[in-house]
Amino acid sequence: MIIASCGDQPSPTVASPVGAPAVATSASVFIDMLADPAGPLGTLADGAPVVYPPNTPPSPWPPGPPPKAQPGVPVPTDPTASPTMHINVEPEPVTHSGVPIPIVSCQTNHPYTWYYEQVLVNDSGLAITFNQRENFFDGRYTSTNPEVIQIRGNGTVRIQTKWCSGYGKPHYAQTRFKGRLETGEPIEVSAPWVRLLTP
Repeated sequence: MIIASCGDQPSPTVASPVGAPAVATSASVFIDMLADPAGPLGTLADGAPVVYPPNTPPSPWPPGPPPKAQPGVPVPTDPTASPTMHINVEPEPVTHSGVPIPIVSCQTNHPYTWYYEQVLVNDSGLAITFNQRENFFDGRYTSTNPEVIQIRGNGTVRIQTKWCSGYGKPHYAQTRFKGRLETGEPIEVSAPWVRLLTP
């Protein structure tokens, strides 16, 4: 079973326009379709665009501190090292795709796209339930997805993640997962940073 959930949000400080959380206990694959929070190409007065060679990664790497956010807006953190679970990104780094992403915010002059999977591996015998995932692009918060993900003990879940941007430059992305173990103990896991290479 595949469950699609879209983080279609034009502003990094506005709540995601999503409905009630869906609980998915039998799903092993989820889909996130997400847009760069920066305005589409031509809306920022950045001067002449820089031309990058194909497959240029972000630099420096790992990334430095994130841009300053407004009070109350989530900011990304270093990837989490935990004995309870780990997250793999496939592939990493991610080459540019160019295949359009079918959400409104990606159809408004956001032609650059990247596709990858996040593989959530539960390394414990306890079930884990995540009820929030926060998405970040170039260190900026883009959206929160309240879709519920349940991972059985020693189980695995895959999230197909898709990003679009109006800028053909090196980018990076990250997802933070928040939830609880079956014991009721809270758990928060920041996934690895993901390098999105230039077209």
